[in-house]
Amino acid sequence: MRHLLGEILRFGGVGALATGVHVGTYLVMLSLVSPQAANAVGFLASVGVSYVGHTWFSFAGSAKQAGAGRALALRFSVVVAGGYAINAFWVALVTDGLGWASGWAGVFIACVTPAITFLLLKFWVYAPR
Repeated sequence: MRHLLGEILRFGGVGALATGVHVGTYLVMLSLVSPQAANAVGFLASVGVSYVGHTWFSFAGSAKQAGAGRALALRFSVVVAGGYAINAFWVALVTDGLGWASGWAGVFIACVTPAITFLLLKFWVYAPR
């Protein structure tokens, strides 16, 4: 239980940093491009922070047992692509579906997507092989 709590706390720290990069970039880019394009730029800006932080810090113990670097990177990439799709859904839901201001998508991007991502990283990407 203590190990899981440590992973959650480390994931939260790295995730907060990556999410801050994502949402901050998203909000800045909104004045220059469409909401979906702003989401794409923000998401791409956060991927490197996320991969390095989660592999070397959040799940460092598990990452060593999770398989070869290429396989690990591939699984991580699948989760990243899924996270991007989820975030694109939030942007579409908020702007087109609900008619809210596009900045509100950042709330979903910052709160819901990280919970889904943690589960996928913990139980698939960094699961011991």
